[in-house]
Amino acid sequence: MIDVDDDVVVEPDEEGDAHTSTQKLKKLRAERDQARKEAQEYLTGWQRTKADYVNLSKRARESGSDAANMGILAFARSIVPVFDSLEAAYKNAETGTESVQKGIEQVILQLEGALKEHGITRFVPERGDEFDPNKHEPMQTLATLEAAKDNRVADVFQSGYAKGDTVIRPARVAVNKFNN
Repeated sequence: MIDVDDDVVVEPDEEGDAHTSTQKLKKLRAERDQARKEAQEYLTGWQRTKADYVNLSKRARESGSDAANMGILAFARSIVPVFDSLEAAYKNAETGTESVQKGIEQVILQLEGALKEHGITRFVPERGDEFDPNKHEPMQTLATLEAAKDNRVADVFQSGYAKGDTVIRPARVAVNKFNN
């Protein structure tokens, strides 16, 4: 390495000021040290931000999991009485057909209420309603000679369920198809 302190060379810089090589080297070293210091500050800030992001992501996952579990527990609490009623209806089946039917009807009403508590609605299309592929699942196609019955619900096999505009399960139906 050349010892620049021995040389006294005067060179003009970009602004036209004359500086010795030693002064120029000291200035460059100071700029380098400043750049290193800034780079370390940026690195430290980036590492801190990354750690904050990782911690926030972890808390968000845990919070989401807690919220989902709370929702499941709330739903389960509203469904348990329905199973109790179903069990009671089953145990009382020997007493007669009418009481069994009433028991099952009560269970259905309880179940519907439990679902409504959570914003879930049951829908049953009527015979003759227009087939809607967004809300109905065709389980069977029936030929019809009446053009007015084309693409209409002929029968309902199972109810549909929705939460707001989101269909959880479409109603399962038979659909008429016009054959001329």
